[in-house]
Amino acid sequence: MGTGITINLFENFEILKDGEPILLSLSNTRKTKMFLAYLIVNKDRIVSHKELFELLWTGQEYANPGTALRTLLYRYRSLISENKIDELEKSIISKRGAYQWNQELNVDIDIYDFEDYASAGLNKVLSKEKRVECLKKAIDLYRGPLLKDSSEEHWVVAKAVHYRDIYVKAVLEYVSLLKESGDKSELVEILENAIKIAGHADILELELSLAKGGKNTGEATNKYEIMSKHLDVMNEEIDKLQKDMESDDFAENAFVCDFNTFKDIYHLQRRLLARTGETMYVSLITIGFVGKGSKEGIRYERVMKALLESTKKCLRCGDSICRYSDSCLAVMFPAGAYEDANKILDRIKSKFIPNVADSDVVLSYKIRPLKNIKD
Repeated sequence: MGTGITINLFENFEILKDGEPILLSLSNTRKTKMFLAYLIVNKDRIVSHKELFELLWTGQEYANPGTALRTLLYRYRSLISENKIDELEKSIISKRGAYQWNQELNVDIDIYDFEDYASAGLNKVLSKEKRVECLKKAIDLYRGPLLKDSSEEHWVVAKAVHYRDIYVKAVLEYVSLLKESGDKSELVEILENAIKIAGHADILELELSLAKGGKNTGEATNKYEIMSKHLDVMNEEIDKLQKDMESDDFAENAFVCDFNTFKDIYHLQRRLLARTGETMYVSLITIGFVGKGSKEGIRYERVMKALLESTKKCLRCGDSICRYSDSCLAVMFPAGAYEDANKILDRIKSKFIPNVADSDVVLSYKIRPLKNIKD
């Protein structure tokens, strides 16, 4: 027995009960809405406080991220209570240092229903009638891009492209099956609507040209056949390309590299800053010793290794670190105000010093903002 609750993430984020919109005020609290949407989109995994905080408060520093996130959870649960939506009372599960959407909750979520129907429709083992039925349901569920009003969010972009690719593939397969059965009556309508929803796609526009007939049909057919072959190959190749490049990624801590790579990242960041308007900082972190005779190479290496580990843990996965000299690290990271950048380095210092038994170790740092390529 279903709860009658439906959650839509295509086009706009909305929650419905028996077809009627509920929790309408959720749209007025952007962070609470993003907090909820992110957990739903990633419902198959546990999401840490750190990941959620960095997503919702990018580049900001906060002593206790868990407190900020508990405030968002409290707001969401208060809305549920005020509106007497008991079905969602246990929708978010609190775990130690993390949250997760309750996968046992019996609600309909459009993105998952869409994927299930599309997967069945693209499965050539099933009967043609079943495939047509499933593809039609998938196409009807895709009302537009994922979370359209949050399309600038980096995590939304990747997911939105994923669902759009599935949608285009489902439309092309549906059209192919209709042509096989000789039922071409709705081809033009389906394709025109697909182009309207998914945006420009050469393969859809060529398919529409063929469905309408007219002049140059032979040329359009040849182009379509070539493009179809290219599309299949490119889908496989771009997946392979990403897998090859991502195979060594470890996204928990900052990126550690040699100085030449750090320099390339520095130049790339300067170019990006000219477009994004964000603020990046570069900093040198240096160690020294108070007493004489304390500069043995082995000791330097031991302390520098401890500093590198401490710095990696304090910075985020998108930040960069390199060994600049025997006694110095260079780090690069985004932050809002200069004061925020200082807080990040202060945190590195406060985490590092207690972990080093040597009382004569001195840590110093200097910070500079990056200039964009136009400055």
